[in-house]
Amino acid sequence: MKLLLFILFLIVLVSVPLFEQLTVNKIRRKKKTPYLLNENIKIHYEVNKGMMMGLCKDKRKLVLTITTILLSCLLTSTIYIILAKEGLVIIKLGLILLSAGAFSNALERYIYKHVIDYISFPNFFIKKIRNVIFNIADICIFVGSLISIIGALFIWLIEKTYI
Repeated sequence: MKLLLFILFLIVLVSVPLFEQLTVNKIRRKKKTPYLLNENIKIHYEVNKGMMMGLCKDKRKLVLTITTILLSCLLTSTIYIILAKEGLVIIKLGLILLSAGAFSNALERYIYKHVIDYISFPNFFIKKIRNVIFNIADICIFVGSLISIIGALFIWLIEKTYI
């Protein structure tokens, strides 16, 4: 199971950045943004030189330093948890998705000096989210975090122990 999860980790780690770049290149060729993909998804082309929601956009070296440190810790921890820990499959799957999203954004930031955000949900039920623009990697980070947290809570509730 550990080997299978590690192979899945490597596949997802490569697939998310590849899919992200194919999507960005397709949007880049369209030239006309923003446009509605359907009534619930709006496509943009926004250059984000900072971190989440443009945080620290004028501090490139700080952004790269923080990105490098956090990504190194995340990838190391994920590999360790996949290979050294028994069980925790839900948490491992969440960490795989989280790591792939973080790796994708970091890779884009290292290569292009920015990340392209291109998706928004104009009809989302939470009004503050409607104007937030993000990318597939951000979705992987969010969903992976959510899966890991839910997995940890589930294990804690079932076993009544801390992980």
